[in-house]
Amino acid sequence: MTALRRRAAALAPLALVAYVPLLLTAPGRVAADTKTYLYLDPSRLLSRAWSMWDPNVGLGTVTHQTIGYLWPMGPFFWLFESLGVPDWVAQRVWVGSLMFAAGAGVAYLLRTLGVRHVPAIVAAALVYELSPYVLHYAARISVILLPWAALPWLVALVQRSLESRSWKHPAAFALVVATAGGVNATALVLAGLGPLVWLVFAVLVHGEATWRDAGRAVVRIGALTTLCSLWWISG
Repeated sequence: MTALRRRAAALAPLALVAYVPLLLTAPGRVAADTKTYLYLDPSRLLSRAWSMWDPNVGLGTVTHQTIGYLWPMGPFFWLFESLGVPDWVAQRVWVGSLMFAAGAGVAYLLRTLGVRHVPAIVAAALVYELSPYVLHYAARISVILLPWAALPWLVALVQRSLESRSWKHPAAFALVVATAGGVNATALVLAGLGPLVWLVFAVLVHGEATWRDAGRAVVRIGALTTLCSLWWISG
């Protein structure tokens, strides 16, 4: 089996489990998830999210975390609204995409670590994708699940940054953080403990990298991540 076929064989069941059950659950019903304007009027939300000052509430107010909806959740619901997709379908696809991204991240991490056995990859990815953690947030503040979905990607990209010693994987790390951290920095910090622990493990336990290698990776990751996340850090 070629590498491409192995990846397809691993990802197909993850997508099936992530999307199909959700689309068959309570069709036509919209959950009170995150922010109401995401599915009532996403264009209005996006038009106001760029500014920290909102003159449309009372005599004006400083918004709370709204800037984070500029990416990716706001554009996601705006796109589905523009295509005329029912709101309940958009909600199910959004949560399903978070679950699939989490499972695909585990598959990517295992490939990074040299695992090639497809059943093992699928089993591990499904365990993470179907974590009970999802149930606490899926129908009310699903945006909090972004750092959870990003966690295995971040660990894998740290490992690849140590191996390649290039700017490619630190840049990918920065883009993942910019995508996952815009709304809730606390959840992102907690997810960030994973790559940090892995970095220490790679040096002290596995012995595959030196502290100099780790320092070089941290500097690259830190510089690019800060640059890519300034848009929401400023808020």
